[in-house]
Amino acid sequence: MSYQVLARKWRPQTFDAVVGQDAITRTLRNALASGRIAHAYLFAGPRGIGKTTTARLLARALLCLDRKGPEPCGKCAVCVEGQAGTLVDVIEIDGASNRGIEEIRTLRENVKYTPARGRFKVYIIDEVHQLTEAAFNALLKTLEEPPPHIVFVLATTDPRDIPPTVLSRVQRFDFRPIAPDALRDSLERILAAEQIPFDAGALPVIVRAAEGSLRDALSLLDTAIAYGNGKLEAETAAKLLGATAPVAVRTFAAAVIGHETGVALEAIDRAARDGEDLLAFARDVIELLRLTLVLKAAPNAKPAELTHSEGNELRKLGEAVSLDEILYALRALLEADALMRESPHPRVELEIATVRATRRPVPQALEDVLKRVDEAQRELRQQALSTPSTAAPTAQASLLPGAEAAPRAEMRRAAAPVAPSVERPRATEPPSPTVAAPTTAAAPAPVAEGPRAPAPSGSPPRAQAPSVDADLATAWERVVDEVMRKKPTLGAVLMQVRPSAVSDRELTVVLAGNNFHREMLADAANKEVVTQAVRRCVVGAERFKVESGGETTGAVATHPAVQAAIAEFQGEVVAVRPRLPEGEGQ
Repeated sequence: MSYQVLARKWRPQTFDAVVGQDAITRTLRNALASGRIAHAYLFAGPRGIGKTTTARLLARALLCLDRKGPEPCGKCAVCVEGQAGTLVDVIEIDGASNRGIEEIRTLRENVKYTPARGRFKVYIIDEVHQLTEAAFNALLKTLEEPPPHIVFVLATTDPRDIPPTVLSRVQRFDFRPIAPDALRDSLERILAAEQIPFDAGALPVIVRAAEGSLRDALSLLDTAIAYGNGKLEAETAAKLLGATAPVAVRTFAAAVIGHETGVALEAIDRAARDGEDLLAFARDVIELLRLTLVLKAAPNAKPAELTHSEGNELRKLGEAVSLDEILYALRALLEADALMRESPHPRVELEIATVRATRRPVPQALEDVLKRVDEAQRELRQQALSTPSTAAPTAQASLLPGAEAAPRAEMRRAAAPVAPSVERPRATEPPSPTVAAPTTAAAPAPVAEGPRAPAPSGSPPRAQAPSVDADLATAWERVVDEVMRKKPTLGAVLMQVRPSAVSDRELTVVLAGNNFHREMLADAANKEVVTQAVRRCVVGAERFKVESGGETTGAVATHPAVQAAIAEFQGEVVAVRPRLPEGEGQ
């Protein structure tokens, strides 16, 4: 007996043996068991996934005389003739070679005759989309109302070419490409039954080349076994299919992830010298990095196309790098894959992407950034402790040039000797005319006074900028709260503003924000909302005026410490506020 190829030898003989089409086979089995048989079916889908096989199984089940359930018995004369392909009541027509109107007219004449052996006569028209428009039109009436003993099964790889009038007269079943794990399991079962030694690493190569087609997978398997002299090995299978061996792909991917530019470029050179398809090589690497990314992001994931050992290898491959680095390398190779299809020099595109991926920037971990911030804070504390107590505020003063913060002036004032029997007035209030200032500590003058002589050596230094009146600050907080309820965005902008003083029924506020904040406050509608809130909350104020605090902000932004923070965190200076003394505000 002559040799029979695996694709024919292992054609499914029952619905249970059909691979990867469980939904379709279940529907057909239930229809056979309940007797709900349609007069016409359409099986659509890619090549080699079981359309014609399922049509033959349906025909045998319909014609089987001893069928008890949905499956044909496989022993009666009808089943034996069906397995041999000699059953006269099953007529298979090739739509590509019988596509004219004359063939359809002949079919219309023959459907009138009753079946010779079984209860039905089944017409299987393969590649039905090849029929001409006239042939489809001639088939319409017969397809819609055939004789009760006729069942049509139409098979096609391109259902878009079938007229809608035909589609509306049939029950359509869409066959899907077979999943990689189902393909691999089928190949393993067939190899074990054929007692052929095989390398497990060769199966993924064949499965990827088959692209979801079991017939293609069995044909490739037959060829690989013949090439390997009765054995199936990963290296020989990859060489036969023009693909790169899985070990070489993993080596290249490890070099890319490990920043080994020379090793990765040598792998490309070897693949080019061996005549391998560089596009296929790039696709294999992309698929490997994709699986590595999935396993890195979801360690408990179990991709169908990977065995347990392969999954562990890829998890180990991704341990040394971050997700961002895998994403960077994967994106570089994806762009190279697109460029290689159009470039006259695909190898150059792949090498450029490889150099980019291996020389990728390594993102700093958040722990490293926080460590550097802690070190900077520690150095600042040491500098503050090493300077005299009278010069302690100078580090903060350098960040706010031109004016010292009022709380810091209060600290220095509290540190100076003050007579215990005298209560010091606020910096924003003029000294009371009924209280005499002691000779040891002069009371601060009102804000409107001109420059005064230096204070005696025993008096504390006076703050250059007076602190905001507590009542005015409280009123401004009420303004912010009211605006925040109406316009949260505008209220957030007002949080960058501090009140200065009320003069001539006008409230002056100082803005320490950026251009966006100034534009928000300059808007007429926003300005009206703030004005209404100022009239209700600030006593004696009917309007408000905004003054810029940009000089201080600009000076702070140029400070070396601030510049270092901006460079480290890629930020910007939004507002500048004086820092409260230790313990204040708690």
